[in-house]
Amino acid sequence: MSGARRTRFAGVGCGRVFQRYHLPCADARDDIEPVGAVDLDAGRAEALFADRPGVWTGSSVDRLLKETAPDVISVCTPNDAHAEAVLTALDAGVAVLCEKPLAAGVDAARAIAAHPDADRLLGVNLPYRFHELLKPFTEVARDGTQEIELTFVTPGDRVWRACTPWYGDARRAGGGALLDLGLHALDILVTVFGRPDVHSCEVDSAEVEERARVGLSFQGVPATLRIDRAGRRLAMAVTVRTTSGTHVLDLRRGELRLADGTVVEAGGRPELAAISGWFDVVTGTAPSAIATAQEALGLQLLVQAAYERARPVSAAALLG
Repeated sequence: MSGARRTRFAGVGCGRVFQRYHLPCADARDDIEPVGAVDLDAGRAEALFADRPGVWTGSSVDRLLKETAPDVISVCTPNDAHAEAVLTALDAGVAVLCEKPLAAGVDAARAIAAHPDADRLLGVNLPYRFHELLKPFTEVARDGTQEIELTFVTPGDRVWRACTPWYGDARRAGGGALLDLGLHALDILVTVFGRPDVHSCEVDSAEVEERARVGLSFQGVPATLRIDRAGRRLAMAVTVRTTSGTHVLDLRRGELRLADGTVVEAGGRPELAAISGWFDVVTGTAPSAIATAQEALGLQLLVQAAYERARPVSAAALLG
């Protein structure tokens, strides 16, 4: 990279997601130069870059854009602050990678997707569509599909709550576990099977749910989506029963277990695929697919359709 201009990168929101995923992805590349970051708590941004005196920090997105002239920013704020930051950057002609969901509410998500530069400048961090086992899984899963189930369990309620207390605030988060984790799960299902119909939804709270079960169908094939953000372990798997047997894509273990006993393994960190792919796009390193604002909006509308059918039940009923 000697003599080549590096792509200028900045962050909006310096919490756990930015620290654990976005910034390390930027630091791992010679063609990306972190130049600035802002957070509502300006002290957190300053502390994060205390050993990098050349990185500007503060609390204003407008000033970030003016002071650092970034080529691309990552928006990792609480959900209710996505829209303002994303639209400000797009208005300035700056490329944006936005964390999911697009916004806390559907109206704000629609406003983002409707921006005239959204198709050109905006990507959404939905990484599991890039999983290397998704293609071979798709090839077997669509053959005589009879039933689909996706289970996503995480101890995130305990692991993340101290870092993201706003998860429990319905106004700021826009929803609970279904909006938070369900978008990842739905993105996998839509990528493999197409857009579903939503038939039912059960949640463990009428406010901010930690567990949800959604009944779907894909061209008449029944499907169940189970989300648990208060589990004791991490599990993420898609099970498909077909005329040839049962196939399991275990995203937690990085395994595709086929009905004939074959096991295909994958490596790497799939949760970073969308961030790395977007950096490829903005640096011109390589063309890469990325979840668009319209696709992210479509997933959020599916979640909204589920919420409109939501029926509170006990956590025990959802775990049974």
